[in-house]
Amino acid sequence: MVFPMKKNRPPIDPVRALAISITVLFLRSVLVMIPPVTAFAAEDRLFELMEQAGQRPAEQVAKEEIFSRNNILYCTGTSPAAVANNRAAELMEKGDYAKAAEILESALGRSSLFLPFRYNLGLCRIHLDELPVALIHLDKAAQLLPEYSRTWLNIGFIHERMGRDDLAMQYYKSALHRNPRELEAYILTGNIYFKRNQLEMAARHYNRSLRENPRYPNGLLGRAKIHFEREEYLKAIVQIKSIDTSGEYDKALHYYFAESAYRLRDYQTAFDQYGELLKHRGDRFFLTNSTFIIQHKMELARRFIER
Repeated sequence: MVFPMKKNRPPIDPVRALAISITVLFLRSVLVMIPPVTAFAAEDRLFELMEQAGQRPAEQVAKEEIFSRNNILYCTGTSPAAVANNRAAELMEKGDYAKAAEILESALGRSSLFLPFRYNLGLCRIHLDELPVALIHLDKAAQLLPEYSRTWLNIGFIHERMGRDDLAMQYYKSALHRNPRELEAYILTGNIYFKRNQLEMAARHYNRSLRENPRYPNGLLGRAKIHFEREEYLKAIVQIKSIDTSGEYDKALHYYFAESAYRLRDYQTAFDQYGELLKHRGDRFFLTNSTFIIQHKMELARRFIER
């Protein structure tokens, strides 16, 4: 993903897509008066103000990077903002969204223009089922850095949770418009068609992601889900086993693996995969699926094993 940059500006890392200046934290009292249309506009104004003050930003203020892991924003460095954000991010990884939200709300009062605070707080509110509040924070995050496609995906996801599927798909398209390599936009659109049982349309979107990256985990999982829905359980398992899970992937993989194995009477594999799924209780899968039901299915598999 490449962001538009003004001439003579040092390039921003197109892979991480979020290397914005932490210097905003140090001049927030000035920047809060600037409309947060884009992160670049704020940075331009920041450099102008520093030049007027006779400062040299490259020498006076250290810059830190912001990066994404498991859809959560982290920061490098040891500034107070980075430390607070990373504490919250680690809690989010563990599924403790309530405590993470407390940290982010407190930090946000001191740095309202710091993108990770807004973005991560929006994610917390999604998991706490406070969707209108989540939408407010993610809308503000989109204002701070419109080029970051994941924000638009999450806004779309909120609308999908609210039952506004058509609007959600428009936001997924917006994510693709900002980053044509944002393959998850195809997956989320395909998932809407999948839950509508429009399998051909779902397959079209899953396959579109695989045209860009033939090994994209969630695209392959999409194909496996269609096999599952068509009761082609062995094909589903073969497809799932081809997926590289060493990086980021949709944890629903373990559900479809377990369910397919269960239907083929491979109860040990089903038991193991339900167990793997329960290791990710903070995942979005459990926003719409009960941990109790998964535990029950796991117990049923155990009983069949012991027969």
